[in-house]
Amino acid sequence: MLRKSKIAAAMLMATATAGVNAAHVNTDGTGQVALLPYYNVNNNFITNVNITNTTGEYKAVKVRFRESRISADVLDFNVYMSPFDVWNATIRLNGSVANIITEDETCTYPAKALLQAGVDFRNIYTATTDEDLTEGYVEIIEMGVIADGAGPANDGGLEAEIDGTGIADGTVTIAAGDRSIPAGLLHDATGMPADCTVVDDAWTAGAASAANIDGFEPGAMTTEGVAQDAGGPVNPYADTMNAGLVAPTGGINAYSIMINTATGAAFVEQGTHVDDYATVAQHYQSDDQSNYLLPSLASGDVVVANMLDNTGAGVKTTGPLPLVELDTGAINDIAPNPSIPMGSNPLPMAIVLSADAISAPYFVEAGINGETDIVATFPMRKHGIYNGSILTLDLDGAGPLAPCAGTLNDGVDDGATVALTTLGTPANDYPETALGSGIHCTNAGYEASSPDVEVGLVYYDYEEQVAQVVAGSSDFSPVPINAPTIVALEREVNVVSVNRSAGGNQSVLGTPAANVFNWNLDPGFEAGWVTISAAAAYDYTSHPSIIAMVEAVGGVPGAAGVWTGVPVIGFSAMAGDVGPAQLGETVDLIRSVNRTP
Repeated sequence: MLRKSKIAAAMLMATATAGVNAAHVNTDGTGQVALLPYYNVNNNFITNVNITNTTGEYKAVKVRFRESRISADVLDFNVYMSPFDVWNATIRLNGSVANIITEDETCTYPAKALLQAGVDFRNIYTATTDEDLTEGYVEIIEMGVIADGAGPANDGGLEAEIDGTGIADGTVTIAAGDRSIPAGLLHDATGMPADCTVVDDAWTAGAASAANIDGFEPGAMTTEGVAQDAGGPVNPYADTMNAGLVAPTGGINAYSIMINTATGAAFVEQGTHVDDYATVAQHYQSDDQSNYLLPSLASGDVVVANMLDNTGAGVKTTGPLPLVELDTGAINDIAPNPSIPMGSNPLPMAIVLSADAISAPYFVEAGINGETDIVATFPMRKHGIYNGSILTLDLDGAGPLAPCAGTLNDGVDDGATVALTTLGTPANDYPETALGSGIHCTNAGYEASSPDVEVGLVYYDYEEQVAQVVAGSSDFSPVPINAPTIVALEREVNVVSVNRSAGGNQSVLGTPAANVFNWNLDPGFEAGWVTISAAAAYDYTSHPSIIAMVEAVGGVPGAAGVWTGVPVIGFSAMAGDVGPAQLGETVDLIRSVNRTP
């Protein structure tokens, strides 16, 4: 296979997407979106999260923590980064729940003093337990660039401000009582931002008058459920949408370090970075009851996905992808909270994260107490991508609720603008009770159709001996004849703990027993590698769940077998004793991606 350097690959992708934005994984380690596949506070672990703004621009960044069972949002907030800034924090166990704390001085919303004191992750959901919150994953999304006037931002020379008159014009006149937002965010020689109160004050100024534009004001979604900015992506005060911000440009890097405080073993995990996911800003407050799940991995406005092809010399592109019938938040069960918008454009992100199979090393040699856990996170399941269900407009079947208006997969968007149940605020691309009624229909949802993501596990030792995982079995070999060899990974974050056949080894990460998938090796296997492959035909052009959810008739346009796989990120965490110390290492998943055009 032809190999190309990361720089050459990035240049090829940039050339191919010039003039046509296309979501793609940036192998150079920066992007508009960064995904950390795992955080953990079990088994004496803490997780240090590090986010870097590698650009000379001011950035508004959403940081969102999602728990391991259903990807419920358990804490999110905004970080306002000055040029070349780094923000970091530590996730730890506080009693029975995860807690985040930081000493970082970068400005945030809510105010950084709360994070500096420590904040518990919030388990408010019917479907989750405190144990589910002890591990999960992290979404980091650039919401936009803060207009900086004379700086490098593409903002027409205008600057984000709180205007003394209450009407921002993008020109800061100190004598007139204007306050520069970027000046308040900038760190001085002591490392302290000049004035972090500018963040709260900018949101207050923006909310002060419905008729005037000032400070910060939130973004908005189109009637089709994607991000928009009617005033244009480079004018911070052309309209109220995303006031003070201009289009995102990427350059965000994220990684984390998990440290076992009892043994000293450290495990570094690199983020997966995606660029060109959005061309407009998406700026929302974390305490906005109707929009706190925005931006999301399904709210960007770019509808094309690209990747390098199988030769390494060309680009495989989807062309314009269809939106889904309904905003993915409309059918995301986060009871007792009402379902709120998350966007209707999950396919570009899903496709660039998809793999037909993943492989990982394992090491459980008894002589040095070897341990291995493999993490496989499915970040798009909450957006309806291969979540073991099929979209329906009549979830309760026989009643008493009437079906929602419309017909799935007929080429007509069934979503409408409705008043959200409980909240009363408007939401776009939501199911309605009757065409044109504007009344939120709560009878749309996912109907179980298969046991989540089904995979097969085939593993090898260092001498090419091979064995296979048998579903539902914790027994020894020989493998029973005609036993099932397909297993279901049922969680958003799946931890596969590798066990020696003779027993005696421990889990690296300490995932709660109810949440872990135990993989018991055959006798003679203590080190090697495993391939976890999609056992069913996860084809975006023909899978029933994809066909049901998209607006266009059929699935994703294209021939069968061209766009396949399941969105997955993760790593293998291995540990062993060396003298009195335990050493740890992580290895990124080896991804088998369908790159054939």
